[in-house]
Amino acid sequence: MQRNTIYIALIILALSASCEKKPEQAHEGHGDAHEAMLTLTEQERVVANIQIDTAQIKTIFEETTLIGTAAVDERNINIVSSRVKGRIDKLFVRNPGTYVKTGDPLYSIYSEELLSYENEYLLAINENKKATTQKEITQRMVEAARRRLELWTLTEKQINELEKTKSISPLITFYSNRSGYLSELLVREGEYTEIGSPMFRLADLNSLWIEAQLYSSELNYLKQSPTLEVEFEAFPGERIKGEIVYDNPRLEDNTKINLVRIKVNNQKGNYKPGLMAYVYLKRNRKETLVIPKSAILLENFTTVWIETPDGMFEQRMVETGISNKREVEILSGLMAGDRVVTSGAYLLNSAWKVKQGGGAMEGMDM
Repeated sequence: MQRNTIYIALIILALSASCEKKPEQAHEGHGDAHEAMLTLTEQERVVANIQIDTAQIKTIFEETTLIGTAAVDERNINIVSSRVKGRIDKLFVRNPGTYVKTGDPLYSIYSEELLSYENEYLLAINENKKATTQKEITQRMVEAARRRLELWTLTEKQINELEKTKSISPLITFYSNRSGYLSELLVREGEYTEIGSPMFRLADLNSLWIEAQLYSSELNYLKQSPTLEVEFEAFPGERIKGEIVYDNPRLEDNTKINLVRIKVNNQKGNYKPGLMAYVYLKRNRKETLVIPKSAILLENFTTVWIETPDGMFEQRMVETGISNKREVEILSGLMAGDRVVTSGAYLLNSAWKVKQGGGAMEGMDM
């Protein structure tokens, strides 16, 4: 750290020494304006890491950043309930976060009630085969018994297998009729369940909520209909659009915090609940003169350094407007096309102060 400080000090001294007015370095037409200017050689520009950008008319937003957490969209939760009364024999899906596809086995259940319906179906088939009269009636009995099994969500394959093997069992496996991630398991193996008892909560993650918090003073941001973008910490630089689906109309108990939920699409399934996310609220869109924020020097006055057409560096006092993390609006002091110093401006400023002997603002052409 000490070595870096000494190195920077030497650069400043070298720059200030080389920028003293010399007869051979004089630029005609500047006169006293040289007091607010510096001249660097190519080598000195490299040493000071001078980088230049251009002031230009473009769109700028004010940007507010909120920190949030990805959560399951509660509107996309599907609850799988028990279709029969019985005892849970086996669970095929146990761990939250497991992805379940349509048709995957969920659980096996021991149900004497289901056993009686299976037996009724086989008896109806047998009676229909033996019947010589009233064949239409016995066929209707077979169809009615089959529909009862279908209502218990037995698959066509399971019913056909029962018809083929004639083997009835009080133990039956149930399969998922939808896809999703297991968000909550509500039963355990060995438990008894009633008809309609919730067993699984399956979450469709094609969309997520980003849950963030705002102070009461920040609620006005939402009233300005801001453009919303979300960036997940695990996917830096990848911003996606968001939509406000809920903003708490009242304060949370014993706090000054309001809850806001932002919906984002997750069709590719890259994002998972629990991920940290940054929510960017862009508002006050303007077409105006803009420069990089790194060009601004904030001391007694707000200033920038520009490169003049004849290769000198001039300090300018500016008035700024709205800004975000990257850019700032210029209300006065610059024109479109001015070349501003975005890197190395602090070294130029320090060298100029050394040259002026502390009279930093004297002689500036404002």
